[in-house]
Amino acid sequence: MNTSPAADRREFLKGAATAGAGLALASAGSLAAQGQDPTTSQQETSRQETSPVKLGVIGCGMMGERHITRLLTMQDYFQVTAVCDVYSIWRDKQAARTGAEAYGDYRKLLESANVDAVLIATPDHWHAKMTIDAADAGKDIYCEKPMTHWRDLQEAKDVVQAVRRNQRVMQVGVQSTSDARYLQAREQLQAGCLGRVTRAQSSFMLNSDHHKYSTLSREPEAIPGETLDWDMWLGPAAKIPFDPARFASFRSFFDYSGGCTTDFLTHRLTPLTLALGVGFPHRVASTGGNYRFSDDREIPDMVNMSVEYPEGPTVYLISGMASPYNLPRQIESPQGILRFEGSGFQILDAGSKVIEEIASTRAPDDGQQRVEHLKDFYHSIHTREKPRCDEWCGYQVMAALHMAVHSYIEGKVFEFDEETEQARAV
Repeated sequence: MNTSPAADRREFLKGAATAGAGLALASAGSLAAQGQDPTTSQQETSRQETSPVKLGVIGCGMMGERHITRLLTMQDYFQVTAVCDVYSIWRDKQAARTGAEAYGDYRKLLESANVDAVLIATPDHWHAKMTIDAADAGKDIYCEKPMTHWRDLQEAKDVVQAVRRNQRVMQVGVQSTSDARYLQAREQLQAGCLGRVTRAQSSFMLNSDHHKYSTLSREPEAIPGETLDWDMWLGPAAKIPFDPARFASFRSFFDYSGGCTTDFLTHRLTPLTLALGVGFPHRVASTGGNYRFSDDREIPDMVNMSVEYPEGPTVYLISGMASPYNLPRQIESPQGILRFEGSGFQILDAGSKVIEEIASTRAPDDGQQRVEHLKDFYHSIHTREKPRCDEWCGYQVMAALHMAVHSYIEGKVFEFDEETEQARAV
């Protein structure tokens, strides 16, 4: 690859500025109208790009451990100087691996002068609170997706305001946005390769249960009052007695997660919105059910989600754990199809004849995307430029996810009013 990550990001943002309200730098919603600067301040002194960022990892479970494994191979970029978890077994394991300071309370970690930025890999219901506290503490933030919990969209607005108020860098952990295919696809679409786009589709299917969803999963060493601070784990969620299934498989309970909708479909919707140049959705409907698994999970094992944008297109998404078959990932118009295949994409005419094939110039596979996304965060910290998946992009996607989960639970279609930034059932 001949271009640097910083140059790639500048190219991405140059396209973003012309793509309309769908991207952070072009947004003009009411948050910006309230006097919040939608771009990170350029007045903050940049570090030398050779200086590793001192990173605190909050959440040492499955995702946190995977991030730490990757970060240990990227020590020219990051030094893990602090780790935090309310479960001492996970916390102590990662402290031993990294040599980092260990914390049971993330607020103490945020007080550390040895932490420049944080990576948040906790259950979803903690994302907003931790992000806002980190921004207020002067830390830059990488927060795993979804950016906030699905229930209250105000959380996403509060995150945007906190990041802007404190002039912080925020990267949302949707690693597929670091795959250059979506930038390349947007350029092709803007050049008119398909004319007016009317529909897009994608999916994220599994054909089996996953231990992170199975309510039969257990962490046998998790003992409240000994190895686990259960009250702190619950945090802003409803206070209930210790439930080992909720601790081990939080993604299956609505108090902590939106299930497949927020866990899987975030990875499909976010890069599509960037390629399409769309912003806030207009109307969202979601259906599905528990067709395969009959344990105590609350979330559906099959989800069908339709997202309509004000000027089009409609994006159709499916996800679940009850089928081995995925939809072709594609963008459509009366003139033809842009279809993502392998490590690139094809452009087909209305007769399904391939007229052009384009290979990704950066990070087409999952492993590369995860590394590139962290590198993009690193460069944004140094340059104070917006990362590829910033808080405004996260907010717009959360609007769709918020409406989707509510639509499924309430059995209603939801609409979003961009003037008031409010969603309602219709």
